[in-house]
Amino acid sequence: MEFKNITKDYIRSHKFEFDGLTYPKSKDEVSYRLHPNDAISMNLANNQITLRKKFVDLFYRHFDGNYKRLESHCGITEASMRKYLRGNRKDKGRNISREAVAKLSVGIPLSLEEANELFCLQGHSLEPEHGLFDAIVVNALQEGDDFHAFYDTCTEFGIKIYK
Repeated sequence: MEFKNITKDYIRSHKFEFDGLTYPKSKDEVSYRLHPNDAISMNLANNQITLRKKFVDLFYRHFDGNYKRLESHCGITEASMRKYLRGNRKDKGRNISREAVAKLSVGIPLSLEEANELFCLQGHSLEPEHGLFDAIVVNALQEGDDFHAFYDTCTEFGIKIYK
């Protein structure tokens, strides 16, 4: 999938359909917003497992398992990451959120294609033309913003993420 260049001016002037952290629900809505050539399993549980494995791999490959480095680069606390890595087991773990995928993608930084793969596994591909948060993520990756600049941009446009 190719993404057009998303600028801050585009974000300021574009009318988005939704915030990008949540998606409007309808009875006809499918569980994924896939684009041509996306090869993603439609099984949500398998996607969460695959996403969790990719999070583990990225965490160890880019941060050597160091939670302090992860937090300083991505804004993901040790407690949150441990819950993401454990999975959704009776309140001991949790599903990985779009916010966490964005933080990791920007904090590393990943390519747009790598980030979009993670977003697809999480539940929705990146849709910068429709979702404000998605446009902010794409802009941050295209501009090479670090997590702190990404956080500031989210704040500027009224998207509340935790630092």
